[in-house]
Amino acid sequence: MKILYGAAPENYKVVWGQTTPASVAELPKEIKLVAGKNDTAAFNTVFTADERFALNVSNQPWFSQLAKRRNIRLEADLPFEASLSHVGTVLCDDAYRRGDVLLHDSVIEADDDEILAVYCEIKIPAAAEKGRYNGKIKIFESFGFSKEEFVGELNVELTVYNFVFPENKDNGFHLDLWQHPSNLARQHNVALWSDAHFEVLEKYTKSLGDLGVKCVTVMASEIPWNGQGCQAELRYKANLFEYSMIPVVRKADGSISADFSIMQRYIDMCAKYGIDECISVYGLVNVWDCKNYGERTAPDYPDGIHVRAFDEASGVYDYLRTAKELDEYIKLLEAYFNETNQNDIVRIAADEPADVVAYRASLEHIKAVAPSFKYKTAINHAEFVNEFGNDIYDFAPYISAMFSEYDALMNFRKEMPDKRFLYYVCCCPEVPNSFIRSELTDGYYIGILAALAKMDGFLRWSYTCWTDEPNVDLRYGPFPVGDLGYVYPAKNGEPLLSLRWKTMYRGIKYFVLIKEAEKRNLAEALEKAYNFVLIEKDLKKLYAVWDREKIMSINADDYRNFAVTLLEALEA
Repeated sequence: MKILYGAAPENYKVVWGQTTPASVAELPKEIKLVAGKNDTAAFNTVFTADERFALNVSNQPWFSQLAKRRNIRLEADLPFEASLSHVGTVLCDDAYRRGDVLLHDSVIEADDDEILAVYCEIKIPAAAEKGRYNGKIKIFESFGFSKEEFVGELNVELTVYNFVFPENKDNGFHLDLWQHPSNLARQHNVALWSDAHFEVLEKYTKSLGDLGVKCVTVMASEIPWNGQGCQAELRYKANLFEYSMIPVVRKADGSISADFSIMQRYIDMCAKYGIDECISVYGLVNVWDCKNYGERTAPDYPDGIHVRAFDEASGVYDYLRTAKELDEYIKLLEAYFNETNQNDIVRIAADEPADVVAYRASLEHIKAVAPSFKYKTAINHAEFVNEFGNDIYDFAPYISAMFSEYDALMNFRKEMPDKRFLYYVCCCPEVPNSFIRSELTDGYYIGILAALAKMDGFLRWSYTCWTDEPNVDLRYGPFPVGDLGYVYPAKNGEPLLSLRWKTMYRGIKYFVLIKEAEKRNLAEALEKAYNFVLIEKDLKKLYAVWDREKIMSINADDYRNFAVTLLEALEA
């Protein structure tokens, strides 16, 4: 069997039909990595062969149940703790299968000339010594009961710098990835809000904390996003309804009571993993139209909120039917957050309001009912920036609105420095984004752009908002593949991370380096570093032209040089 193998950078992605055995043969047999302390360094090893083979990243035995296959085994001999993960491919919009999902499987089997990638990650502890380290990925081959034979190796050089990266909770980057806990209950076949559900939620919450997410997503009414229109999508199955975390009762005397224990359990679990800077409450303003299921349950209320309640008098479930009842519910929520000393980080959140008059009416009503609440809005209409600048505490403009209203945003930031400013992307634009078809360097760029544009962080609408069978087919309606999440569900109830997750993680590290260099007034080093990765640095020109080749580098060496420049400057 002829085995071809090589080393590739972290942002490498196999594309079936485009990545060829010849391209694998051209890959180098060594790679040079750089890192700070309390950091990671990552690369890919890529394999193909002219016969069917099984690729093993563990020391377990393996016999194929299909046609006879030779075994290739990898062994990591690296200076610090390291992990090896097979990279699974995902069917993309353009019919190509592209590498993305980091699998838990120890062994993957391949057909003739099929190309497999393994993601290798080294964890550098905070106590590591500065210096240059060497390691290897060793490759062995065997068949059946034969003795393993050494095939070759990949050389790894790792340079560790003195800069110690802060823990995620202290990294200064406000990452807000919306959570969809109801979808996790469905995907893992557990009862909503049960102990089994929370066991699953905790595993995903840890992955959110590991990425550096700072914001909790709370649902305070039923299906606030109307399931993203899933009931009308006939080609691809996806149940995208999210349900309230707050059981409500209409008592026999007509008064309203609410049980906040489920919501609080989720908030406390998130805090355990450092997700404690913000509690975004959805479903109280700018609720998406749900007319498929009838008219508004409370027609005299200025927004289409649907709050399910158990009616004690009749013994059945109903909905709160009047503005008076909804106001009472909102007052209970405000009182709870005040009594538990959480209201300072609570944000009543709206997703892309489109009607200035309607949003103003909804906002003014809830402000009158619950005056201590603060507000957060994902804005995709530029006129909302100036119209609601004094009302919104956490700004999250869509990327084009950020640039078109950039001067206004910076004025608000100057006038009200305690406000938080994020930017977001969703099913567009094409660049930068986290679609399966996107360049993985987009994840790096998202963090760098946040620093360049003086934003506090980044928002995206989906982490686990999947189709019914995300590990089979992620295609859904008009949404680009990959738009619905950063992770995948595993059979054991844990999330499978992705290459996009890893490059977002790296982009946040780059944000940290930039902010630290700014704090130390390292202007010359910053300019040099930016020049490696930014083709266009003028924010107004960026708004005019979103062409990847004209705004950013996609070369891994440029990002390595970017990091080295700042890591070296921070040591001086």
